[in-house]
Amino acid sequence: MFDRIDGLAAIADRYDGYVFDVWGTLYDGGAAYPQAVEVLERLAAAGKPVVVLSNSPRPAATVAERLRGIGIPASMYREVITSGGESHRYLRDRPDAFHAGLGPLAYGFDPGRFPHILPGTGFESTADLEAADWILNAGPASGLHAVADYEAALRRGVERGLAMICANPDKVVIEQGVRLIHAGALAERYEELGGFVHYHGKPHAPVFERSVAVLGVAPERVLVVGDNRATDVAGAVAAGIDSLLLADGVHGDVLLVDGQLADDRLRGFLATPGPLPRWVADRLAW
Repeated sequence: MFDRIDGLAAIADRYDGYVFDVWGTLYDGGAAYPQAVEVLERLAAAGKPVVVLSNSPRPAATVAERLRGIGIPASMYREVITSGGESHRYLRDRPDAFHAGLGPLAYGFDPGRFPHILPGTGFESTADLEAADWILNAGPASGLHAVADYEAALRRGVERGLAMICANPDKVVIEQGVRLIHAGALAERYEELGGFVHYHGKPHAPVFERSVAVLGVAPERVLVVGDNRATDVAGAVAAGIDSLLLADGVHGDVLLVDGQLADDRLRGFLATPGPLPRWVADRLAW
């Protein structure tokens, strides 16, 4: 069961810690959403800790710098956790048999676009798929916007039995109003072809477990705020955490009519199989 709210103030006292998505929640790829800064300021003033949890393949420090540039300084949150940062950490520390068993050469679809994951891990990048030991999927190459553009490489990777690490489980992003595929869409196709994918980021449990640990709050007193049912809401539900789904993000083309959340569209959308948020709002607002 879910309830609609107009702003976070209506439920703020129910929660002692918050996990915020970035893209589609705090900003649109260009600028901060109008009321995002106010929401974070009010939570900070109330002494409620915040973790920023992003499926960005970039390091946490890079995302933090970007947030500072759009008016969200580090004083407004406790930590930034990114899927790219977690990918780097697991590759560097190799805490499990999967990461410890990877060979030294990683093939990337566009190694120069997200160059921060491999340095310092002992792994190296290669542009030769035939020489690679595994695939690092941090997102599509600039200018290529369809999964079909990668079909040959994906098929060859499966033929060679290469494992893939997906450093951003998002299938699509909305960049200043334009819908683009992302790493999760390539990973999904790889699995359809029979390949193995190891994911870092939402909706997978480790990033939510780490977020709750950083907050130091019981999971039942944590709220996840995001715009993506498949990552933000799904991960929260799996972790036993309440979530607030924002309608004006990745699902905006389905949920909004003339910029406003339509009840009939919302009911139809949430009636389809999938996890349910505890709360729904048109957009992030206090």
